[in-house]
Amino acid sequence: MIVLVQSISMVFLCIGLLDFNQLYKFKNMKTINKILIGTLMIVILAITVVACSAKKDVYAAVSDTSQEFKIEKSGAQLWGEVCNRCHLAPSPTDYNDTDWETISLHMRVRANLTANEIQKIEGFLKSAN
Repeated sequence: MIVLVQSISMVFLCIGLLDFNQLYKFKNMKTINKILIGTLMIVILAITVVACSAKKDVYAAVSDTSQEFKIEKSGAQLWGEVCNRCHLAPSPTDYNDTDWETISLHMRVRANLTANEIQKIEGFLKSAN
């Protein structure tokens, strides 16, 4: 603690906030410690206030990155996730291509799938058939 007070007083002496005549006016070291610690607290408080008072217009606008980092799932992934949500998914070899087209039209409505999703699932089922 004494080293800290001495180093702070040396900094104040160097920048001219305190001179040796003022330093020797005080009768004891406790008064000097109180003054130096109080000044240090005021400086820290001032730095904190300045650092925390940010302006709103300084920040840059963030663009919408939801489309930029969108991960597209394959037909096999969609088939495994979507079809197994409600029932056991049949094997791709259980039906022929025409049957899968009919089933996919029906399940698109039932499972609330997009055209892109059902096209990927149907492509996977036909390729595995």
